Amino acid sequence: MVYGQGFLPLAEPVDVGTGDLVDVEISATLVDGDYLFAWTTGIAPASGSSREARRFRQSTLAGAMINAGQLDRRPAMDELIERTRARGITLVNAPTLAPGHATEIVRAFLPLKPDVVAACGGDGTVSEVARGLSGSGIPLAILPGGTSNVLARELGIPLDPNRAAELLFSGQRRSLRVLTANDRPFLLWAGAGIDARVMGHMSLSLKRRLGRPGIAFTAFSEFFRYEFPRLQVTIDGVVQNATFAVLCHARRYAGEWVIAPEASPDSDEVDVLLFDGRSHFDLFRLFYALRQGRSAHLASGLARVVRGRHVTIQSRESYAVEVQVDGDCVLETPITCRASADTVEVLVPRT
Repeated sequence: MVYGQGFLPLAEPVDVGTGDLVDVEISATLVDGDYLFAWTTGIAPASGSSREARRFRQSTLAGAMINAGQLDRRPAMDELIERTRARGITLVNAPTLAPGHATEIVRAFLPLKPDVVAACGGDGTVSEVARGLSGSGIPLAILPGGTSNVLARELGIPLDPNRAAELLFSGQRRSLRVLTANDRPFLLWAGAGIDARVMGHMSLSLKRRLGRPGIAFTAFSEFFRYEFPRLQVTIDGVVQNATFAVLCHARRYAGEWVIAPEASPDSDEVDVLLFDGRSHFDLFRLFYALRQGRSAHLASGLARVVRGRHVTIQSRESYAVEVQVDGDCVLETPITCRASADTVEVLVPRT
């Protein structure tokens, strides 16, 4: 379909015969000087045809056309959108195209004052959306679609996107404190060392195709290459030493692993996990204990947790050390972390 200078593709090839009725409903919303188009294409077969009627609901991002593969990661998403619309909530499909794009999309929509923003993806995508919503008061509905979905687990949100979508209608708001790492907002963690190395060198295609096994390929390689860089971690003015450090705003880590049993995303403080070992055996013991979820890494003295409000991490090596923020390797030392004045409202199950 052609509209002006834009090509509006169907979501999939469809046979159209003589006498078929094709109708297109197009809407355009002006966002920051550009248009976001949404259109529904209906194909009604001619009388007497054995073919079924088809209907496709599609959209663009700020006037930039996107192909069918980018448009819908899951066919089920179209069904979810239709179901929510039938119940009175209209969701605009806005797929992300690159890291950081989710934040840009949300900020483009904020002038339209949406009633709610729903994010379908993993912790990285949810964090980007939350970054765009920070301080706006507009609630965020999380539809888990990632590998670990830690924030959804922390908040008791169903891991099935269809069940989680019910929170659009029945959820209650919960305010989460937004933290910053070098002025970059985050919700869950900021980690310096081995986890950032894994996230930074991981193959995204393997992660998408294989899930956790796709991450394991990179984790195995980076584990044996890890040189235990010396880190200086200063928490509320007190200097600590570590070779791996994670600022935690959540109990969980990498799914159901428990890293900081007293941490909470509501708090304006962070629990800092400090590991100062220098052997791969001890590092293996640390991750094994985290995976068990019983806080054995703390009880055994293998690692410790220190709570604080203002945290800096510096490398004592001649090079900077990679830092992951909410699962994305986007910074390097030195970093300064603190709670911001902003919160994000998330829809959670009623208690």
